[in-house]
Amino acid sequence: MDRIRTAAVALATAFSALALPAGSATPAFAASTAVTPIDMASFTTGHPGDANSVRLRAILRNTNRYALTTWYDTVKNYDAQTGTYLDFGGTGENNIRPSAAEALGLAVSLKLNVYQTGNNGNPNPTTSVAKAKTIRLISSLAYRHRANTTGGWGNGWQTAHWAAFAGFAGWLMWDDLTPADRELVRKMVESEANRFNTYTVPYYRTATGTFVTPGDTKAEENAWNAQILQVAAAMMPDHPNYGTWMNKSIELEVSASARPQDLTNGTVVNGKAVSSWIKGSNINSDGTVVNHSMVHPDYMESIAFNATSALGYSLARKPTPQAAVFNADIVYDGLVDLNFTPGQNPYTADPTMTHTNATPGGTIYKDGTSDIYYPNGNDWGLQRRMQFATLDVFADAFGFDDLASQKGAYWEPYHAQKVLDMQNRFTDGHTYAGNYYDANSEDSYPGREEWVAHHAGWAYLARWLKFQGAITMTNQAY
Repeated sequence: MDRIRTAAVALATAFSALALPAGSATPAFAASTAVTPIDMASFTTGHPGDANSVRLRAILRNTNRYALTTWYDTVKNYDAQTGTYLDFGGTGENNIRPSAAEALGLAVSLKLNVYQTGNNGNPNPTTSVAKAKTIRLISSLAYRHRANTTGGWGNGWQTAHWAAFAGFAGWLMWDDLTPADRELVRKMVESEANRFNTYTVPYYRTATGTFVTPGDTKAEENAWNAQILQVAAAMMPDHPNYGTWMNKSIELEVSASARPQDLTNGTVVNGKAVSSWIKGSNINSDGTVVNHSMVHPDYMESIAFNATSALGYSLARKPTPQAAVFNADIVYDGLVDLNFTPGQNPYTADPTMTHTNATPGGTIYKDGTSDIYYPNGNDWGLQRRMQFATLDVFADAFGFDDLASQKGAYWEPYHAQKVLDMQNRFTDGHTYAGNYYDANSEDSYPGREEWVAHHAGWAYLARWLKFQGAITMTNQAY
């Protein structure tokens, strides 16, 4: 009997080691793929009442109104579908990503009780209708994933990003999903996360300075791939692959914001020197990012994708790995303080970089205004602001504005008010005028309204978590 008892204890210990990272306070007795729901009862502080938070709630509610009326009923015509699960008309980005993004914005609003049935004098659907539509979006996205339906979407270049939206939304709405739909969501998240267990992380520039993908950083790609691992680890902390997911997400996060000089950076981040985490670089020494063969402020937002890990881990009452904000202070300061001289181009080492800086030059963020300076122009349009408002909120909530001469709390009112002013032009709460796929439009991306919705969800959730005192960081190894 002693031998049997000893063997049983050894087996339980082995499973426990698989299930939790080093330094965890509460050991698991057996590895489990079960999802741990969010304990909302542990968050007791309510909603922040400052002007910035009121503005963010208004922006999020506007995206909700548009999503549940014009978008759901007319743009997508989902209300005409009678099947249990929606048919998204295909498996590509324009089929899946918009609905996943809207699901996230709606789920944040509903879970935090931000959603209102009346907004600016325009009645929204009842909360029960809003919840039903959101659950239908989430369950349909999970059902149509290849983990659950043969030939479904998934296992593609950007699909980890979409699955992170849908999976996070599913986790937020977990208590309202049926057991069958919970399993669809769980399998979708697990499947997309496991793709990266042995993944080789890509780089824009090698350790010797050779450009692997000239004009095309891998910063955003690595950051969005890290997102699904963040969501999986937050949802399934006892999963046998938890340690693998944590380590790979940290590698992706550090690589996403790695500069050339970081190849000799001995600073320890979550158990290893930065130089040991990376094999190349994805951003420039000054914090700028090159994408579409231009210095592209929109893609400097990759630091926000890394920082979304703090949303999931904080909801799970776990500390966020320090890797989530690695070099975020340098990138954010690049937006605030880096000066560009018109006519110059310091990035000619990349052979695709033929642009010179446009007039008037100066910094990307402009003091006292919502205006943004794009040194080489912007192929997505010049009226995008929600990504910058979200970055400002994140910089303040997660503390990566320490290098910037003007902090996130200074910039947020300018960028967020611009979004709200744009929304207030329309009775249904949408943001942009003009057509997409038009180089002269305010935003030419086809999923631009849904893009605003998920950013608004991220931003308000970060503000709310900060108000709860729920955000903590750790440099522990996993």
